[in-house]
Amino acid sequence: MIPRELIDKYFRNECSDEEKQLVLEYFRNNPEAWNKYITEEDWDNFVVSQELDPGLSRRLFKTVSRRSFKKGRRARTAWLAAAVLLGLAITVLLWNYRAGNGELVADSGAPAGRQMAERRNLSDTLMQVLLDDGSVVMLSPRSSIRFYEPFVSGNRRTVYLSGQALFKAAGDKARPFMVYSDQLATTVLGTSFTVQSFNGSSVIKVRVHEGKVQVAAADTVRAKWKQRVILLPGDELTYNKITMLASVKRNTPAEQMVKAGPADRRDHEVQRPDWYSFDISPLSDVFDQLSSYYQVDIYYYPSDISNKYFSGMMRKTDTLETILHDIALLNHLTIEKKDGSYIIRKQH
Repeated sequence: MIPRELIDKYFRNECSDEEKQLVLEYFRNNPEAWNKYITEEDWDNFVVSQELDPGLSRRLFKTVSRRSFKKGRRARTAWLAAAVLLGLAITVLLWNYRAGNGELVADSGAPAGRQMAERRNLSDTLMQVLLDDGSVVMLSPRSSIRFYEPFVSGNRRTVYLSGQALFKAAGDKARPFMVYSDQLATTVLGTSFTVQSFNGSSVIKVRVHEGKVQVAAADTVRAKWKQRVILLPGDELTYNKITMLASVKRNTPAEQMVKAGPADRRDHEVQRPDWYSFDISPLSDVFDQLSSYYQVDIYYYPSDISNKYFSGMMRKTDTLETILHDIALLNHLTIEKKDGSYIIRKQH
């Protein structure tokens, strides 16, 4: 199945060369599919403006008429479908016109010297596809990809996906790696990512595992969502094909626990004074000082004590546990003692 947006884009003459080839090949291989995409108004407005070789005209119409259309409206549709196919064939032939002797050569619709290849996974397990550039595609069940062979040609590498696949794209700064999945176009700026785009689903998902990718609407003219989003490892973009809008779930790296005090207390001997005070001091400074005074490890998560302060006077005879519990009570924290160390956490 080919996106309706791509077909509309073709008739507006806004397709790239590779997109044009994809549309032409699809309808050449599936002439009956025109009825799914072209309305009667489209038929009425379609004009074939070029002459076509009579022999080729008869062959194309024969392909359509074999579908045994009935009389009346369906018969009229068959003739119109043939007219459109003739127009498409003209375009293909003009692209393949040989300068010099004027010979028209019909081929598969691919760019000169290239053929469209397809890989389908009909099994119930992952299927590995190795592309010519060294890229690896792990194709999920009920999924398929299409691409031109040779794969490395021109200034980009393009894959058309239906279903789900994990891509591990080989680095090539001169040739971006692009994946078209229905209404989305994903351009690889890194290495590993997964695209999920099943025909029966209303959403398309792109998730990055390594490196980074850029995601945008495949048809920027018709799309409501016109942004270009950069995704980093762990990020996931979900595009709704009905609303034509996208949302991004950013990956938040797990926060690391911090140890208070000097990096190595063995070289940092401190004599605790008879009394000392804190005056609206950030808790990070307070814990650093207490860890140094009492020579005890104190651990905490920075976000748990962000924008929290403490004021108070301490005596040399006060125990660390008492001081920490007072601080925790005032700042809605919890104190856990483990193996001679203290762990500070936010209350939940």
